[in-house]
Amino acid sequence: MDQNQPTAILTRPAGRNTVVMNGLLRRGWWVNECPALEIREVIKDVVDIPQPESFDLIVFVSRAAVTGYQSQLALNNTFDWPQSTLAACMGPVTASVIRRVLGVTTPILHPESGHAQDSEALWPLLMALECPLKKVLIVRGQDGREWLSERLKQYGINVKLHQAYSRQVALWPQQLRDSFQSLQQKGLNPTWLLTSSHSIEAIYKNCIELGLTDWFANSTFVLTHERLRPLLGKLLNRPVNQLQIVIASPEDAVILAAFEELSASRAV
Repeated sequence: MDQNQPTAILTRPAGRNTVVMNGLLRRGWWVNECPALEIREVIKDVVDIPQPESFDLIVFVSRAAVTGYQSQLALNNTFDWPQSTLAACMGPVTASVIRRVLGVTTPILHPESGHAQDSEALWPLLMALECPLKKVLIVRGQDGREWLSERLKQYGINVKLHQAYSRQVALWPQQLRDSFQSLQQKGLNPTWLLTSSHSIEAIYKNCIELGLTDWFANSTFVLTHERLRPLLGKLLNRPVNQLQIVIASPEDAVILAAFEELSASRAV
C-alpha cells in the first residue's frame, strides 16, 4: 500500500461494513475489515420466548436484536406481527430492519436521523403516546444499558428484558494481526470506526494481547455516539481532548462523511 494512502479499520459485525467499505475504497482509502464482536443468535425453548401480543411495546436495541428475535419466533412456524403491539428502536436504520424482518406495518417509534440515537432520545416519544404503556419488552444481548428499563419501571410499567443474541470478543485471524503489526512498524496510524462500548472494549483487549495499545491510542476515530468518547479516553488513559475523534450517527452516508472530514484535516 502507498504510505500516503489513508487507512480505515471497520469494526462492525460481519456483513455490516460493506457499504462503508465500498465507499471508502472508491475514495482511495485502504480498508481493513475487523469485526470487534462475534454476534450469535440465542436459541431458546419455544415456551421461553415472550410473544409480541403479550406486550404493548417491544423495544429493539439493535439490528441483531431484531434478527435474533425473529429467529426465535420462527420456531413457532408462521408468525404475524400483532397490530396492537408497538415497536420501537434507537434510529431509522434499525427501524428499516424491523419492517423488513418482522413485517411490521404499523408506525415504529424511533428518533429521526440527525438526532441522538439512544434511549434518552427515544424517551420523549414514549412519553408522548396517547395510550399509557403497561407492559414493555426490551430485546437485547446478554447485557446492556439499564437506563430505559429503569425509567419505565419508575413510571410503574412492567418491563421484561429478553436476550435474543450474545456478543463474544472476535478472535483476530493471523493475517489481520500481521497486518496491524506491519502498520505499527511502518508508523502508519489508521482511522477506526467504533460503534459501541462492547466493541471498543473487545478491540482494546485484542490490542493489549498484541502489544498494540500505543499504536491504537495514536489512531484517529469515528465514533457513532458521543457517549463513547469518555469510555475511549478512560481505556487509553488519555484526556479526551488529546484524542482525534469525529462523532457520526450510524447511517452509512454520515459515517463516510466523517472519514472524509478526518482525511481532510490530516491533509491540512
